[in-house]
Amino acid sequence: MRILTLLVLLFVATCSGVKIKTPSRSSLNIPKSFGEVRTPEWDLLDTFLQEGVENGTFPGAVALIGNKNGILYSSAKGSYTYGIPTPNNPNYNPAMQLSTLFDMASCSKVTACTTSVAQFYQRGELNLDAPITDFLGDEFGVNGKEGITVRNCLLHNSGFFPDPNPFWNTPEFGCPATADYNPPLEFTCQNKIYNNILNQTLQNPIGSTYVYSDLNFMTLMYVVGNLVKDFGYINANQLAPVVITVVQRMPNATMKLTLENMYLLINVLQLKKDPLYMHPTIQSVVSDGNAYALGGISGHAGVFSNAEDMWTFMYTLMFSSSDSQYLNSTTVEYFTTEYNHTQSSRALGWNTNDPTVNDEGWGLACGSLSSKTWMHLGYTGTMLCGDPERELILILLTNRVYPDPSNTKISNFRRPFSTLAQKIYDSTVGYSTD
Repeated sequence: MRILTLLVLLFVATCSGVKIKTPSRSSLNIPKSFGEVRTPEWDLLDTFLQEGVENGTFPGAVALIGNKNGILYSSAKGSYTYGIPTPNNPNYNPAMQLSTLFDMASCSKVTACTTSVAQFYQRGELNLDAPITDFLGDEFGVNGKEGITVRNCLLHNSGFFPDPNPFWNTPEFGCPATADYNPPLEFTCQNKIYNNILNQTLQNPIGSTYVYSDLNFMTLMYVVGNLVKDFGYINANQLAPVVITVVQRMPNATMKLTLENMYLLINVLQLKKDPLYMHPTIQSVVSDGNAYALGGISGHAGVFSNAEDMWTFMYTLMFSSSDSQYLNSTTVEYFTTEYNHTQSSRALGWNTNDPTVNDEGWGLACGSLSSKTWMHLGYTGTMLCGDPERELILILLTNRVYPDPSNTKISNFRRPFSTLAQKIYDSTVGYSTD
């Protein structure tokens, strides 16, 4: 049955690159020392991070910056909360560490889903201009959606509205779990959500307009699920819902949180008050309500990771070789290069830091790093920046949604933080735009 085929992703892969895992740091010769070669100039970033804690931008943050030679700067400032005990840690307030796990939020779109699409593309198993109906059937083509392609979803010009309306975690939508005051994290709403995706309407003509929409990556989740099955990267018995496992995408801690392991994690930083849905302050579960309704994992959100693993991931892409099986240098360049300058700063899945496009790469969140910088942001306060001109990697992980998601101070923090990092890097390493 088609619905079973499509839902395999929720149990096995969820856009996580099933066949090929990120190689270990040792096999790639990725420098694994953290902070050992740090020079005093980088202390300015420590001060900046601490100011972010003290002015309420976030209770804590972890930052890591490096190039091909290794880590130039790494720091963990602040703590999980502003001194308020958490449900999972009632007697103490843990300090930030480089190993602290964060809800990567929309950075999941690039670390997991885009990477999976790129892997299928690289192996010649996926045509980016194939219509979504090739994977989800003619049922997806209703309401004018028959022309939407994989490429449209990657570029956010499919015509979708920004989000499903109503959100899947609301009583109005009617997932079974919402009957409980504290809805459990479960997979009981999958059929209803899948049918909702099939029946979405469009806001704009296909390909005409850039509108950032989670629906694009919710859709790609099912595309990848079909590809995983059709190319035999899983066994038929893995389609059963009982296959609920931790999906290890990269060395160490990066994972999708699923029912089996979510309550076992203590060192996971994702704290947010949710008076409308889950009601208590939540920890160790995905912050995104739509992803929660899906069971905690989706193509647009659900990856939890830390600075150390994100360094491995970003390094793997930045310094990929022409024959890399994970993603080779040609594929990386293709997916991280701005695609249509007249429409947006978007690459394929990734965004870019281009100041000359109307959306300015999310307001130049990567600061004065080059316009070719490939980047992504996460709702929870996460950011990944990869500057191919400087060969510089910048990772910033925060929990800006605690205690109140309406706190938007992070919008005024990312850009100057990135710019300060760029100035320090250029002055110490010797990079010049001349």
